[in-house]
Amino acid sequence: MNLLWRAYLAGGALVVALYLAVPEGVSRDLVYVVVGLSSVLAIVVGVRRNRPRRASAWYWMAAGQLCWVVGDGLYSWYQDVAGTSPFPSPADALYLVAYPLIAIGLVGLIRVRERGFDVGGVIDSSIVTVALGLLSWVVLAGPIARDAGQSLTARVIGVAYPAADILLLAFLVRLLVGPGARTVAFRLLTAATGLLLVADSVFAVISATSSYQGGAVDLVWLASYILWGTAALHPSMTALSEPGLAPAPLTARRLAALTVAILIAPCTLAVELVRGSPVDAWPVTLCSVALFALVVARMQLAMREVRASSDQRDIAQGDLAHQAAHDSLTQLANRAHAVQMIEAALNRAQRSGSLVGLLFVDLDHFKTVNDTHGHAAGDDVLRETARRMQDNVRAGDTVGRLGGDEFVVLVEAPDTEADVVGLAERLVSAISAPVRTGGREVVVTASIGVAVVRDGGTDADVLLYEADAAAYRAKAQGRGRAEIFDDALRREHLARVELEAAMRTALELRQFVLYYQPIVEVLSRGTAGYEALVRWNRPGHGLVGPDEFIPTAELSNLICDLGRWVLGEATRQLAAWNTTHPGDLTVAVNISGRHLASTEILSDVTRALDAAGLPADRLVLEITETVLVDQPMALVHLSALQELGVGISIDDFGTGYTSIGQMQNLSVDSIKIDRSLVASADPGADELVRLVVHAAHAFGLTVVGEGVELETQLASLEQVQCDFAQGFLFARPQPAGGLTMPPKGHQDASHRTR
Repeated sequence: MNLLWRAYLAGGALVVALYLAVPEGVSRDLVYVVVGLSSVLAIVVGVRRNRPRRASAWYWMAAGQLCWVVGDGLYSWYQDVAGTSPFPSPADALYLVAYPLIAIGLVGLIRVRERGFDVGGVIDSSIVTVALGLLSWVVLAGPIARDAGQSLTARVIGVAYPAADILLLAFLVRLLVGPGARTVAFRLLTAATGLLLVADSVFAVISATSSYQGGAVDLVWLASYILWGTAALHPSMTALSEPGLAPAPLTARRLAALTVAILIAPCTLAVELVRGSPVDAWPVTLCSVALFALVVARMQLAMREVRASSDQRDIAQGDLAHQAAHDSLTQLANRAHAVQMIEAALNRAQRSGSLVGLLFVDLDHFKTVNDTHGHAAGDDVLRETARRMQDNVRAGDTVGRLGGDEFVVLVEAPDTEADVVGLAERLVSAISAPVRTGGREVVVTASIGVAVVRDGGTDADVLLYEADAAAYRAKAQGRGRAEIFDDALRREHLARVELEAAMRTALELRQFVLYYQPIVEVLSRGTAGYEALVRWNRPGHGLVGPDEFIPTAELSNLICDLGRWVLGEATRQLAAWNTTHPGDLTVAVNISGRHLASTEILSDVTRALDAAGLPADRLVLEITETVLVDQPMALVHLSALQELGVGISIDDFGTGYTSIGQMQNLSVDSIKIDRSLVASADPGADELVRLVVHAAHAFGLTVVGEGVELETQLASLEQVQCDFAQGFLFARPQPAGGLTMPPKGHQDASHRTR
């Protein structure tokens, strides 16, 4: 198809170039008619091959072209055969019939390219049409209409030609300013129509002053035929029948064209006055009035478009502001917006002296919902929780989502503190009702912390912390309840802040020390390694055990700093032992979930090993079962640590979430059975320990029994084939310098390898 339109265009261009070389008379006229017929045939072929959506528009244009061709043939017969040039003649009727047929075709394309009524395009094309219509009347139609030397019929026919051109011009401009793609076919078609109008206008001017005998104007008409046919053959002609996305905007070029068109009326009057020729007063007046009305209409439309654009911009800005300030899932205020609302409420409370209440709502075990029922169910629970909270608060209160399963409720100017607590209790009840999702019911509860302040005497961060601390206590006291931040919690908060500051100082002053407890092979009773246990030699308090400071450290990244120090100190001590007592002892270090989930864990471990000059397999990291559940990134980091060669052990096995059946999926090397199972005298306890040991061995894991204090307990572990044991029976934790016996290297330290 590409070759066809190219061949037609090239052949047509060649004919146009050589046309004037053809002898005048029948030969030249025959070439002219053949070119016209080729245009009609090209349109029909193009429609059949390209199959546009609005084929009828092209067939109307083909019919108009055919009328022109027949008119050309009849005109040539009169001139070359009959030897006369009658005017008017039947050829003029055919010529004039062609214009409305072409116009119908253009209208068909205009309508199919519009998705709606383009008022702006109609007004703009009307302005151009009226202005050029006035120019056509003054230059062409007016003199013909006033020529008393011709019959009325001749004058009517003479005026009809420029009127028909103005008709085509109107629809051409309408097509140009309307929506739709500007394809190659579009440009070819508009160029063809434009050349036709130019040729008609030049012919009319020449005919008004002399007799036209053929020449350059014929070349323009021929070029119009060729371009029309090429437009139909081009594959992009189908896009001419496709709706546009939106009306064409009022561009600077379009505005300039409208300005020129509007100036035609006064310029025409000025030229007539300067030349001293008769003034076309009424045509100029009527056209000026029409142009004035169209300009006013265009201004009103432009103003409406500006207002609509401004409204759309305001709506879009409002939507963006809403999206920036609200959670996309629940449509509640997001964290940033909620904090702003809290600050604003506190500022108002400072002026009014009123109360401000804040509820911190934390859903209990929400992660289990996602893990058990899927994230879609979790989203349903969050949306329903948000709806229930909004239904239970006052109209002026604010509900926000901080992220995950944490929400806040801002209560402005409550009458009493009891009102805020009462709201919290109502929310606990409302949230705990079953949620229907995916054909099943899901039940979640909420732990809610309440913080109340008078006179706005705090800031948003402190109020959030107080409500969060109260929610933490609600969880610690059984979940599914509300707790208020009182003086006891405030004292706890101050104590925590002081403790954190003291621990940071302790790290800087190296007040922490490590105690070591041996891990013994059950069969040989030989020492296989040591567990490093941190203590704090706190000035004024003596030696402080980990239970008094580790929980506070785990609330912040302070636990990562402490873990980093323990890693470095434990590996350094093991390297020192290896220097004096070579062997393959290992050292076990407890790592918190926060530290394991942090991005620094890999670099912290490798840095400690490199500084001590130890191979990775001499280090064992002990984690709790809850880390595998609460810290998703921990699993990724565990795999990376195992690739380094570091041993991984689950501490306190049997007290968390991990079942025996899940052992095969654990990225660990060993487990440590909790002391509560080892020391238990309950019926079936020994069988449970046996089951754990055998299951671990089946999955390639080694087992350490913790808390061994009696020989009978050690004997039980030996009976169930437990690999290693640890407890007061062998030694209490001691500093490295206080070990009564030198470390004894064990040649089969297999408690950390599969």
